[in-house]
Amino acid sequence: MRRFKHRLLSEDELHAAAAAVAVEQGLHAVSLQAVADRLQVPLKSALALRPVEADLVSAAYTSVVAAELAEVKRLVLGRPAPRGQLTALLDTLGQPSRAEVDAVWLEAWGLGRRNPALAAAVRAEEGAWHAFVGAVIRRGVRAGDFPEVDPDAVASRLLVTLTGVNAYALVDYRSHVDRAELLRAVARAELGMVFDGVEAVPAC
Repeated sequence: MRRFKHRLLSEDELHAAAAAVAVEQGLHAVSLQAVADRLQVPLKSALALRPVEADLVSAAYTSVVAAELAEVKRLVLGRPAPRGQLTALLDTLGQPSRAEVDAVWLEAWGLGRRNPALAAAVRAEEGAWHAFVGAVIRRGVRAGDFPEVDPDAVASRLLVTLTGVNAYALVDYRSHVDRAELLRAVARAELGMVFDGVEAVPAC
């Protein structure tokens, strides 16, 4: 058996390794031993920095989900107007290429039932996503691009739709369903929008 040499780890290093395990093997596979093995250090090196395994799981989840939100924000906020931002947001969230992150997100909801630290992290990250989506809609309402609606309510419906479709995809149920089109359908129903493939424009 190969023996690894003890060394001091940084939190960033530990969290990055935990996040990689979560994406590649599933959130359930995140453990102090798995992360130590990935970093090629003895278990005590990981224990010295994060002695409670449940906290490591929540840190892995937060790293994965927060990184995705930061990426989506860059893509969406690169558009100058709310209508373009909405289109970019729906198109980005509808991409099937995000399956690995989607799996981590959805698994956390189940595991969080018995892991209070993870449950708190899920609520925090869900709140951050909700706030961002709501802000995009709110800017459109203020600009007159969208009708007078409750931005938070519409954000909830969009995110619930996304979560449901992602859950389907994990087990290949109705995998032919176009995620982006379902999200646009919610936007059409809630915001009265018509999508021409490039921008969202108010319905006449």
